[in-house]
Amino acid sequence: MDRRTFAVSAFGALALSGCRKDPATFLHGQRLPSVAASLIDGTGLNLATLGRPAVLRFWGLWCGPCRIDEPHWEDVVRALKPHQGAEPHFDLLSVHIGLAPRDGPSLQAWAGSRPQEVAIPIVDDRTQRLARSIGVPGTPLALLIDAKGEVIDHAWAFKSPRGAARFVAKVHEFVRSS
Repeated sequence: MDRRTFAVSAFGALALSGCRKDPATFLHGQRLPSVAASLIDGTGLNLATLGRPAVLRFWGLWCGPCRIDEPHWEDVVRALKPHQGAEPHFDLLSVHIGLAPRDGPSLQAWAGSRPQEVAIPIVDDRTQRLARSIGVPGTPLALLIDAKGEVIDHAWAFKSPRGAARFVAKVHEFVRSS
């Protein structure tokens, strides 16, 4: 490949990959809307009125990148779950968007098969009403929410143990400072 072809290819790759604005940054500073939701066990909740910081992960069993990233999300859960204890400093919730694929397990079956160390409450957003009201631009997306229900930070797929560790460090720093 000659220099000119290389330069044009490199410029094109940069323009297409890393130079566009992150579509989730518009969520920073926004408050979660008051929308009734329910966990897969039927327990009702409203994410806007939790009253303490939270980590919300938006994902779906139908989402290929979510499934690929699952081991790294489990690393995040293993690191954060022990800090909840009897008097949690923050909530750790998973929000399943849409329906489970017909050729796979139901959401309840999948959740029931999870090891206890990575089992966390799952919000069933099969109608996508919650995700749409928040403005979730894609999955997998983790949001860090403050006690007032305001989005503080986000992370897309963690992609590696290192990415998961960076997000865990952000959460710990935020919880310590609030």
